Amino acid sequence: MEFNSKVLHIDNIENTSYKIQEFIKNQLINFKRRGIVIGLSGGIDSAVTVSLCVKAIGKDKVLGVMMPERDSNPASKNYAELLAKKLGIRTELIDLTKILDSFSVYQTRDSIVKKNFKPFNNSCKYRLVIQNDILEKDHIAIPFLEVLDTTKTIHKIKLSLEDYLSITAATTLKLRVRMTMLYFLAEKNNYLVAGTTNKSEYVQGYFVKYGDGGVDFDPIVDLYKTQIYQLAEYLQIPSEIIKRKASPDTWSFEVSDQEFFFSLPYEIIDLLWCAKEQQIPIEKIERALSLTKEQIIRIFNDQEKKWKNSEHLRNIPPHLKLNPTEN
Repeated sequence: MEFNSKVLHIDNIENTSYKIQEFIKNQLINFKRRGIVIGLSGGIDSAVTVSLCVKAIGKDKVLGVMMPERDSNPASKNYAELLAKKLGIRTELIDLTKILDSFSVYQTRDSIVKKNFKPFNNSCKYRLVIQNDILEKDHIAIPFLEVLDTTKTIHKIKLSLEDYLSITAATTLKLRVRMTMLYFLAEKNNYLVAGTTNKSEYVQGYFVKYGDGGVDFDPIVDLYKTQIYQLAEYLQIPSEIIKRKASPDTWSFEVSDQEFFFSLPYEIIDLLWCAKEQQIPIEKIERALSLTKEQIIRIFNDQEKKWKNSEHLRNIPPHLKLNPTEN
C-alpha cells in the first residue's frame, strides 16, 4: 500500500454514498420499521447522516430531533434548523434543561467548579480540557478544568480524581438523556434510531455507552472524520456546518474535540490510525507526514491506550454461559 497524506481520499464518493444509502434502506427492512429518527446537533456528523438517510428513504420518513439545554451553543440549534429546512424533514424541538436540572446535573457540576474556583458565579463559563503537547513530549492525558471568568480570563485548575469523575458522570448523563428522548420518539413512531458516530470516535472510545453510542444502527461508523468532511462537500451540506469547529457541545465554555479528547487534529489522528491498521512501516509514515519516529510512537501508544481502555464500550456486556440442563 502506498502511504501518503491523501490515502484517505475517497476516489468514488458517489459509490460510497450509494452503499451507505443501501445499507440504510436495508435496516428499515431488517427491523421492519417505518422510518428513522436522528438527533440533529448542528455538527457535521449528524448533518451527513441525516442527509444520507433522506437520500435513502425520503424526507417524509426521517425525523430530526433538536435537544438544546442550558449549556448548548445557540449556533447548534440554528445550524440544525438550517439543515432541516434545506432537507425538508420534520423536526422536534425538546429543551432538556428541566430534565437535566431534575437530575441535578447543573448543580453537581457547578458545585465542583465552585469548590475549585471560589469566585465562580453564573456569569462564568467552564469546560474540561486535556494537555495538548503529545508531539513535544511523552503524553499523559491529564484533564484540567478551565474557567472563563467575567473579565474573560481563563483559569486552569487540576481536579482531584473524585471531582473529575463526578463532573464527567454528570456530563455523560446529558448524552444518555438525549438517547432516551430519541428512543421515545422512535418507539412512538415505529422508527429506528440512527447513530452518528464516525470511525475516528469509535476506535478511540469518544462516545458514551448508552448515550450517543446507544442506537439501532451506525451508518457512518466505518468512515474517518476526514472522510466525513469529504462526504459533506459531496452532499452539499451548508458551509456553516462544514466550517464549524467539531465539539461535544456539553460545556458552557466551548471546547473542541481536539482540546477535549484527541490532543491532535483529525488529519493526523486519522492517518496514524490508518497506518496502524495497514501496518505501514514507521519510516514510510515519517516521510509522508513529516513526523519524527518519536512522535509517531507517542501517538501510536496514545491511540493503543485509548483503544484498550474503551474496549468495553464496543462490546456487549459480559455474561456467564451456563448449561440450563446441568445440575
